[in-house]
Amino acid sequence: MKKINVPFEIKDLGTKFLTSDIWFTLHDKKYKKVLRPQRYSKIFRGERLRELEKEARKYFPYHEKDTSFLRASLFNATNTSRPDQILQRDEYTYYFKMLPSEIEKCLFLITVNGEQVFSKGIQGFADVYKLWHTEIKEENVADRPKKDIQVFIPFKVKPQYYIPEIRKRIFYHGSRERFSNLNKYSYVTPYKEDAIKFAIPWSSSELLIKDEEMSNLGRPPRFLRFRRDVDIEDSKIYLYSVKGIDTISTSSNTGKLYPWNRITISSASEEGKSLKLVKKIMSWKKELSSY
Repeated sequence: MKKINVPFEIKDLGTKFLTSDIWFTLHDKKYKKVLRPQRYSKIFRGERLRELEKEARKYFPYHEKDTSFLRASLFNATNTSRPDQILQRDEYTYYFKMLPSEIEKCLFLITVNGEQVFSKGIQGFADVYKLWHTEIKEENVADRPKKDIQVFIPFKVKPQYYIPEIRKRIFYHGSRERFSNLNKYSYVTPYKEDAIKFAIPWSSSELLIKDEEMSNLGRPPRFLRFRRDVDIEDSKIYLYSVKGIDTISTSSNTGKLYPWNRITISSASEEGKSLKLVKKIMSWKKELSSY
């Protein structure tokens, strides 16, 4: 299992794909190499969960009555596993795939117009995904949580990737100056390219695309473009990594609040090993061309 620092970008599967293209996500408060269904007696408010899973249990006549299911989401058909949602979660996010023989044993759930629709196996998955894909094209993004495809898994799985809880993630800070101590309330981000871009001396008035438009495109720094008449001088940028330091959300250079923009609430230092120089970038223009 590989640790990653930023979420996967969700891509629409479309209507023609292989089962090997499908990713599943599951969130947990603890680090686990293997994800296993737990006994209700070991789960906080386990009896309530047992009641919630009562309907799903009808599709698993041989599953132990005192054991719950792994509850995952189909990554390619979800609202709760968007990058902005994951970056706000103070827990572990796991990514995994399943073989066709494993998918055949799973139960899929989608809620349409307030009604729960259960469907089991590969054909059941195909039916639910078709319903989701059809419905989602006719609705606003705000309605997507109602149409998330949930997955009930009766067996253990081994994730391929995971994102740790917030305090264990690595954040980055860009600066035109070399230093060994990062002050409290300094700007940090989990994306290296963002840290580099926000170290460049620019103002929102120099942007080609306004902030409102960028928010519709996705993570704004990725779409950061300057007006043609703006010529910002090239320079060196020092890229630092920060870890083991508490952070809180803050607004971006343009004043918008995004979950990937954070500030430190304590100082970091090379001596304390919470600060590290990752790279001395001689030309930020050349560096950013590689992203």
